[in-house]
Amino acid sequence: MSDQRAQWGSRIGFILAAAGSAIGLGNIWRFPYMTGENGGGWFVLIYLVCVALVGLPIMMAEIMIGRSAQKQPVGAFRQLQGGRTAWAGVGWLGVLAGFIILSYYIVVAGWAMDYTLKSIVNFSGAMHDRAELEATKYRAVVDPAQMRRELTEHRAVRDSKPAIARIKNSIVPSAWNAYEQYVAALKNAQTVNVTRHEAWNTAWADQPDDVVTRLNEPDLRAPISAEDRARFELVQAKLFEKSVFAGKVGQALGLLEQIELTRKQYWLESKTHFGAVPDDQIRSLAENMTRRKVMREQVENAFGAVAGDGWMSTFWMALFMIVTIAIVAGGIAGGIERACGILMPTLFILMLVLVVYGMFQRGFGEAITFVFKPDATKLHPSSVLQAMGQAFFSLSLGMGAMITYGSYQQRKSHLVSESITIAGLDTAVALLACLMIFPIVFTFGQEPSSGPGLVFMSMPLAFAEIGKGGMLLAVVFFGLLVFAALTSSISLLEVVASYFIDEWGWSRMKAVSILGGVIFLFGIPSAFGGDVQFAMGGWSASYGTDFLSTMDYLASNWMLPLGGFLIAVYVGWVMPSSFRKAELDGVAPLFVMGWLLLVRFVAPALVIIILLQSIGVLDADELFHGLLN
Repeated sequence: MSDQRAQWGSRIGFILAAAGSAIGLGNIWRFPYMTGENGGGWFVLIYLVCVALVGLPIMMAEIMIGRSAQKQPVGAFRQLQGGRTAWAGVGWLGVLAGFIILSYYIVVAGWAMDYTLKSIVNFSGAMHDRAELEATKYRAVVDPAQMRRELTEHRAVRDSKPAIARIKNSIVPSAWNAYEQYVAALKNAQTVNVTRHEAWNTAWADQPDDVVTRLNEPDLRAPISAEDRARFELVQAKLFEKSVFAGKVGQALGLLEQIELTRKQYWLESKTHFGAVPDDQIRSLAENMTRRKVMREQVENAFGAVAGDGWMSTFWMALFMIVTIAIVAGGIAGGIERACGILMPTLFILMLVLVVYGMFQRGFGEAITFVFKPDATKLHPSSVLQAMGQAFFSLSLGMGAMITYGSYQQRKSHLVSESITIAGLDTAVALLACLMIFPIVFTFGQEPSSGPGLVFMSMPLAFAEIGKGGMLLAVVFFGLLVFAALTSSISLLEVVASYFIDEWGWSRMKAVSILGGVIFLFGIPSAFGGDVQFAMGGWSASYGTDFLSTMDYLASNWMLPLGGFLIAVYVGWVMPSSFRKAELDGVAPLFVMGWLLLVRFVAPALVIIILLQSIGVLDADELFHGLLN
């Protein structure tokens, strides 16, 4: 069967397809924001190191497995071990991960298709007109003094955010969680007035270790209902059991005054600034602020309408899945390779168009500072783990995609250089995404939010601010999202379908059509996750989040890290050395020794740390803070 196995038509075809598998929506909406919020240039440097220590070794391991066995993930382990083996479970884990990820990935990709069409028909035009009308009415009826107050508050809140974030980051997050519990206890346990609240603050701030005794003072205890008293007693009992709780609340309270002083400082600076601005300019600035506020509300409502309409989401995910099925059904060379040969260059061209546009915007310098300027105050132990996690997930590892794609490759090709090229292209796209998105976001006064909020709310708002030219840029941007999603979705479907093609003898058309249909059906709950009329509305109440987010958590936080860990262990310790030597023939012995060291010890250890952090067993910030203190 391996002699008849389909092959990539060229080396560049494999590289483009594998890079396309790695390049997806996460490169565009996750990496830029993570970089800006976690130390800028420091995060980029750490990310590159993590790619070298974690990403590349495991990527080489996955491709090596596929090339050596010339089979999909499940069959590959059986082939290499010479028969039935428990290691085939790693392949099954990859197939299942691909199945689950694709089921919700097509929902988000469908939203991108929806926004592409909306951009073509200029959906924001009516929103822009309404915002202009509301802003004009605001300017006509509101007094300049009130405008000054609103502008002062808006600017003070915006400008103080980074400084307040730095203050909050100076202590561990659990201290703020403890403070929130403390505030909740106040609200539940008594009717709080200003005097009593100040008394509580004094009790906790002055003598946090003696807080339990102070809780019993009469002036801190007001008449309360039986239910509220029960809640209060529960909190009090918790304090007796965990005295460290009081200390953490004390840490937070110690910074509250500093935060309040910071807010007042920025408010006074903002008030002084606008106090010197003439009334006519104040009216213009306030009008512009109102227009943006109304536009944001409309754009948020528009995205909520799409995400909350299960039938609309289902329509677009079905259309996206049909396109994915059509490409994968065309085969390796005639379908996937040919599509990626078109999609990947187009993706780079569209990104470069937006990057060049951003370079000529006034927000380009602010974007460069936000993303690339090293800022040690934003760098924490958890930031390092986030860089490791992003390096791992961004390269499409742990889901069997690289094993599957590697199985269609000739053994004589150079494994090391191809892996480096794939990782380099993936990293280049992530960095280009920073230069593509944030100059536009900052130029037009939008928030550098993360995830869907960045691409489905902040970016549409920025395009609307641009005017007529914004419609064309929106078409380019959302078309780019569709292409990025498509290159990843075809690899995910190929992982699942290849098992049935190899192991069950199904034809490619049968496997792709049936599996694509099953994945589509399984994805329907994700499409309806935000729809209040959906029959599975109780899911969120039971799991604490919607079906899409649950599946994403399961795959990203459990399945992919576990799969990557087991692949590294297998190749480093279990895989017959003859296969490793054959795949690394001609590679410098020193490099082979270094790679083997990484894949045996370093990469598995780091992936385990990522896994423990992602599922909440380990909190790096807490641990590091505890070691220092």
